[in-house]
Amino acid sequence: MNKLKLLDLFSGIGGFSYGLEQTGGFETIGFCEQDKFCQKVLKKHWNNIPIYDDIKNLDARKIKADIVTFGIPCQPF
Repeated sequence: MNKLKLLDLFSGIGGFSYGLEQTGGFETIGFCEQDKFCQKVLKKHWNNIPIYDDIKNLDARKIKADIVTFGIPCQPF
């Protein structure tokens, strides 16, 4: 079975990626997260997946993703 390629935006600590990967049908190919602590967590669990730190500099057209997920930025608000 071919896995769907997942781009995870405003990733936090990777909840969407973790859950989707657990189904066996998804492979995370990139994260976008600016929070340094969250980036450390992402690097610990997905050490070979690129992490983009600014959505304004991310050109999603160049990333061959089948599906894009995103968390809600600025959760306290």
